[in-house]
Amino acid sequence: MVEKNNRVHFTAVLDRFAGKGGLYYIGVPDRVAKTFTSTKPVRMVCTLNNTVEFHCAIRPKGGGLFYINVAATHHAKAKLTLGQKIAVTVRPDQSEYGRQMPKELKELMEQDANGNKLFHELTPSKQRGIIHYVDSAKSIDKRIERALMMINRLKNKA
Repeated sequence: MVEKNNRVHFTAVLDRFAGKGGLYYIGVPDRVAKTFTSTKPVRMVCTLNNTVEFHCAIRPKGGGLFYINVAATHHAKAKLTLGQKIAVTVRPDQSEYGRQMPKELKELMEQDANGNKLFHELTPSKQRGIIHYVDSAKSIDKRIERALMMINRLKNKA
């Protein structure tokens, strides 16, 4: 059932795709997928067991089925195990980039008009990739270093 704030709750089981390095995922029930999807992935915010919230996409799995990828860091933080039932809440991602923009990258782009222009010429998925790479650094210094490196790479390609 969709709530007023577009949140949908459901129960799923943590599963893993077969093969070496198989990704962990949760299946998305048809009623939920049909509420939010069309033919391509839809950006969402997912909460697992009311403990871990992350930006994600409802992706087609094939055969009319859909799934959400659950990164190792997310299932470890939520202390989930393969086959475990999980309380899931999803809502549409209203953020500009489908991820939270790291403060360090935002400040750099405010100071660098050319870097900002080049970043915004990228596809949304490439923008999210840069945002994720910068944001995944644990220290502020490393995030600044990565932001500078990525903007400089964009400038060197231009």
